[in-house]
Amino acid sequence: MIKEISFVIEDLVSRIDNTIDGTWNNTTNKIETCNTKWARPGKPISDIGNDYVIEEVETDEWLTILDQTGLSGTFYIQTPYFLGGTRIAANREWTISTPKLASKTPIIWLLHDIDYKVFGRSNTKEWESALRIFFLDETNVVNYYTKDHTQNVVQPMTKLAEEFIEIIEQDRSFETLEEYEIKNFTRFGTEDAGGSFQNILDANLSGVELRLTLSKYKGNCCV
Repeated sequence: MIKEISFVIEDLVSRIDNTIDGTWNNTTNKIETCNTKWARPGKPISDIGNDYVIEEVETDEWLTILDQTGLSGTFYIQTPYFLGGTRIAANREWTISTPKLASKTPIIWLLHDIDYKVFGRSNTKEWESALRIFFLDETNVVNYYTKDHTQNVVQPMTKLAEEFIEIIEQDRSFETLEEYEIKNFTRFGTEDAGGSFQNILDANLSGVELRLTLSKYKGNCCV
């Protein structure tokens, strides 16, 4: 029996590592790290027993924490919030989950409905499916220009998408990804010919869409 694909994707999402290892530089007064992941200014970050706020980020180079100096070690950023469903179903689930936007962002949304191909006994693959997955975070529609949306939201969400792809590539039960597509959204929604903009989910979001064909190999069967 094939495991429902949304459960497979949710499991992959749950394996994404939300830790950042950083070392304090006394000369620059910054926390140096080779992987800032999806960290972004204004978002929470913590170490063991302490909560802070990210002040500034230079992607894959360094970050600073508001009103804090001399910090090194392992830091924890927000865990992605997984959604699976059609636009209407996902929006309803996401809206009623909690009124606190910060508690349910960033979002990884697997768009339904999902078609998939099932393979016969002689094939090493179990199934294959073309998927659309969105990586989204809140944005500032009042004060951000296009460049700000790109730097402060789209770029971190691209990093989150890359972390998700890395999880797939580490799992030998999936066929190696030869290619995939990423589409940027400085504003995530729909715009009509008159320039009127409508959010797809009930929030102001930016991010990226990942399109890929995922192929799952057959596992060991019980006799």
